[in-house]
Amino acid sequence: MKKLIAMLLCLSMLFALPACGNQAGKNSADPSGDPTGAPSQATGEKGKIGGVYASLSFDFQLQMSNGIERAAKEHGYEYMSYDYNFDSENMLSGLDTVKASGVKALYGLFVAPESATDFMKSNSDIGVLTQGEVVDGALAGTINDYVTLGQQFVEALDQFVTENNITSGEIGALWLENCENQDSDYYTAKEDIKGVINQWCEDKDFTFTVEFYPPDDESAANYTAQILNANPNLKALFCFNNGYATAAANEISASVPDASDYFVFSSEGDAESFRLIQSGTSPYRACAYMDIEASGYQVGLQLINWIENGTMENVIVEKVLVDSTNVADYIE
Repeated sequence: MKKLIAMLLCLSMLFALPACGNQAGKNSADPSGDPTGAPSQATGEKGKIGGVYASLSFDFQLQMSNGIERAAKEHGYEYMSYDYNFDSENMLSGLDTVKASGVKALYGLFVAPESATDFMKSNSDIGVLTQGEVVDGALAGTINDYVTLGQQFVEALDQFVTENNITSGEIGALWLENCENQDSDYYTAKEDIKGVINQWCEDKDFTFTVEFYPPDDESAANYTAQILNANPNLKALFCFNNGYATAAANEISASVPDASDYFVFSSEGDAESFRLIQSGTSPYRACAYMDIEASGYQVGLQLINWIENGTMENVIVEKVLVDSTNVADYIE
């Protein structure tokens, strides 16, 4: 726990993947500001900031929203969230809605960033910080290092197969649906991660062979079952969020007589991730962890920075590899 506290004190800015995180209870957009539906406690004396989200039913997006709202409340701003439920047309109407409400700076998690460019260029007085790389028309973004994420995966995998004397096998992945869209930053992220994995495999008897794009945790479990049936030599699975990893690990545990030589990794981590990693019996072996709510808070500060100072800086993503060697430091 001391290590976690020290890490959080050292990080000036934080962010998380992509990825969209484990699914939580679904919430609709609420003009009062709180994505849970509770009235906002911010006075709004200094103005209003906002967030436009693909779906607040995903834990990652909900925590980002909570962090931005906390920054707003602490600094005397009102906060408004808008959930467009992965509908690109609703996304554009949502941007018009937050504009009409008086939002002067907003965080945008856009599944089709190019569709939001015209809005951002036509409303240059509204400062926009986008999820992922800086989109045309935006002022800043969350900067992700997906190559490093891929390296964290192969580092943990290399240690696992070495310790367990596993010398060959297949590697698979469960990506987010957006990773199929070649115009999306998520596609680029997927290719960067696969590049690292394939490079690791070059001098080994391991191959990357199978990938799926589940829309939710239930589908992730179903795809894992398909992978196990079709790829009996599968040993490792990269999951582009912690919900998929939990579902995949549970499916493996239920489907094979001995899960001791299976390795599941996630691009995010939460309390359940840590519990499974610490158990030593689950195939969920490692994750890349960030404090999502704290990252949202840093985004909120940059939105406020735009309103108060006319400038906005990128929010840097930093994650730490958590596996059996250090997971105890992250469990409360």
